[in-house]
Amino acid sequence: MKALIAASFLVACATPAEQARPGARGLRAGDHLEAAREHSEAARQAWPEPQPRAGDTVGAISAGPPWFYYWDARDHERLAQIHRGAAAQIEAEYQDACTGRDQAEVSPIQRFAVGGANVARGAVVYLAREAGTPDEVLADMRCHRAWMMLGRTAMDDCPLDLAGIEVVAHRSGDLIEVLITTRDPALTGELQRRVAKDVEAASSLTVHAR
Repeated sequence: MKALIAASFLVACATPAEQARPGARGLRAGDHLEAAREHSEAARQAWPEPQPRAGDTVGAISAGPPWFYYWDARDHERLAQIHRGAAAQIEAEYQDACTGRDQAEVSPIQRFAVGGANVARGAVVYLAREAGTPDEVLADMRCHRAWMMLGRTAMDDCPLDLAGIEVVAHRSGDLIEVLITTRDPALTGELQRRVAKDVEAASSLTVHAR
């Protein structure tokens, strides 16, 4: 029996805006840093908490400036720290997955795919033997996923950028067979579409290289 090598890629936290995109994995490191910058700036500009004035009573409407909504600077500082921490975690995961590896920016599917087909809950992809061993293929895929979380890229349509996918790889003759599936029925079609797009792109690159 062929030994199977599997990797599970879990869901990351996502904002409501990110969740609107099918299979979104959440904010990228660059998004977190931008949010941290905005909260830090807001903390510097935050209005102080208004203090009650002599003669004011509960429920009274006093003369003077209209009521305004304010946010304590400490709230902004706390949120900025949360976003900086999230960005640092993404960077650490990238370093862990990609140290000693090259070509993190290109999906192994686009580099080595020679064919593929839809299966239940996902798709199977066949990679040329140049892709390496099943272990190396999965490591390259994990690195690519970590790299995509650093910032906005042209790879947002990559099947490996979907949340909650499971990847299994084994050798099949001279090829590496990679099975990519999702437990979310709502994402199956999206996963299959992205895989087909990457396999087609790989075939086009192979033809041009000949």
